[in-house]
Amino acid sequence: MTSPQDVQKILEERARRLARRSNAESVPNFGVDVVSFSVARERFAIESAFVFAVFHLNELVPLPGARAPVVGVTRWRGDVLTVLDLRRVVGGTGRALDDLARVIVVGASGPAFGVLADTVDDIMSIDPTTLFTLPVDRVPEIPGVLRGVTANGIHLLDAAILIAHQDGGASSSPVVGVSTSSNSDQL
Repeated sequence: MTSPQDVQKILEERARRLARRSNAESVPNFGVDVVSFSVARERFAIESAFVFAVFHLNELVPLPGARAPVVGVTRWRGDVLTVLDLRRVVGGTGRALDDLARVIVVGASGPAFGVLADTVDDIMSIDPTTLFTLPVDRVPEIPGVLRGVTANGIHLLDAAILIAHQDGGASSSPVVGVSTSSNSDQL
């Protein structure tokens, strides 16, 4: 049987081992954590640091006259959220919106807008140094929005560029992600 003193020594030793600094700081981290998703049979990923939530799209209210990539608005957590369809922005084709059932809420310091997706697949790590250049026939509307493509065919989006493009000159608005500035080109 173990005495109370032995138990105390064992616990103190465990505490010392657990209190040591881990070697994780010395191991270089080459990957960027991303949320992968699919749109129109293509796979994309966006840095998880810019993702606030993912939810099932119940209702999308179209915004007639809105400039691409804005397609409409939806309710999210008591707010109205601007929703984007990235297919044209990334050089894809803009088909019907029937299969787009998920919304990925994206922003820098807070939710800015939602991105439509057919499915949200996984959280993974991508090493940006291993990305291949985009095919010559892929010309995104927003320069630099696609950082490259992985060997598995996942297109890595540059969330900061997408957010800057949508927020460019926007002032505060009661509608999340909608500019109240007079420059309608930002929508």
